[in-house]
Amino acid sequence: MKGHLLCPACGTLYPQKEAAWQCSCGSYLDLAYTFTPRPEDFSGPQGFLRYCSVLPLEHPDKAFTFNEGFTPLHLTELLGQKVLVKMDFLLTTGSFKDRGAFVLINKCRELGIRHFVEDSSGNAASSMAAYAAPVGLEAHIYMQAGISSAKTMQASAYGARLYKIPGSREDCARAAEEAAKSSYYAAHTRNPYFLHGTKTVIYEMMEQLGWEVPSALFIPVGCGSQLLGIWLGLQEMKRAGLIDRYPRLMAIQSEHCSPLKDHLEGRDTPHLPKDPILAEGIAIRRPPRLKQILQAVQETGGRTLVVPDNHIMEALKAAAAKGLYIEPTSAAAVAALKQYKAPNVRLSVVVLTGHGLKSKV
Repeated sequence: MKGHLLCPACGTLYPQKEAAWQCSCGSYLDLAYTFTPRPEDFSGPQGFLRYCSVLPLEHPDKAFTFNEGFTPLHLTELLGQKVLVKMDFLLTTGSFKDRGAFVLINKCRELGIRHFVEDSSGNAASSMAAYAAPVGLEAHIYMQAGISSAKTMQASAYGARLYKIPGSREDCARAAEEAAKSSYYAAHTRNPYFLHGTKTVIYEMMEQLGWEVPSALFIPVGCGSQLLGIWLGLQEMKRAGLIDRYPRLMAIQSEHCSPLKDHLEGRDTPHLPKDPILAEGIAIRRPPRLKQILQAVQETGGRTLVVPDNHIMEALKAAAAKGLYIEPTSAAAVAALKQYKAPNVRLSVVVLTGHGLKSKV
């Protein structure tokens, strides 16, 4: 696969071999390449590499893999509604971030990158460190001080070097960007290769559903890497004629940090409160791709929904009662079911993004 990286702000193109991680104008980059999915190309074991024909890897036959993927799509009842739950908390490191890490780490190998920096609230740090360890890449992870100890211990156990940064999430990102001046910034919040990895979840779901389009997808949103990956995959499928409509993309955020709603209402997102936020994985005040997230929601007829902590706690208990042990960020998507009922609830999908063992709750 040959292609370029494109700056959506100024239109500058960069050859992929340059390993650019942002434009000279300061914007993130997108992949300027159109994939055409064909179901007959989806062959072999049920894993990430099943979709190598729509992934930005030059040598998928040499990609490192845990043979992961095809997490269950399980019909259950939550908060009085029958829904399908996509159980991505059962991936290798316990979160959906493994999808993005799989592509990004293997792309780093193809580009000859031997060490990288990343900033993360926890799950992305663990995923990037886990995929880097077996292939000998050095992972330098910048974490906000005070993040869940389970995630910190997990990333450290894989051999990543951790830098705990006092202050806000933005302070952590700035520290990582400074370090990236002498390294490669493998930021899940900005990197297009990561997004193309997360789109494997929608390909899995569509195969599991026999290519029947769900009515709605409930997705917890911090930086939006899963929602945007799903949006990439859906656009590819529609252009190829595999689907004739989009599911509604429902972007779920916490009442303590809801930049999507704030942007739509014309106000800045306030600084986070001093008290710990229950759904810490989506506590991102300034998502770099905020406008892309809102575009995806609007073009699919979806909504941005904000849930309070007491509803998240109720959702955690409801999920556990069904045998689903998830972290609060995942439970936020379950909690949103209280606010919205799709026309065909059986084909609503709630994406469960992270395992409960990674949380302090």
